[in-house]
Amino acid sequence: MTQHFEVTLKRSGVGRMATQRRTLVGLGLSKFGRTVYLQDTPEIRGMLYKVVHLVDVTPHDGTPPPSRRQRERAQAKS
Repeated sequence: MTQHFEVTLKRSGVGRMATQRRTLVGLGLSKFGRTVYLQDTPEIRGMLYKVVHLVDVTPHDGTPPPSRRQRERAQAKS
């Protein structure tokens, strides 16, 4: 199985260096408390290392849960 990371934004990017803010956006973390599931790749690990003090990272084995958009599309087809 492919390993994923469950990443939650715990501290705001306001007042941080621009590179850290851009990294948060690149990870899909634009709002406080938002959680995303990211695949375990060297690129993602490097991005997480830059903002480890702002996020909470938990390993997640298996497939990530469907996103809101995926759930809405599945309901529309039914």
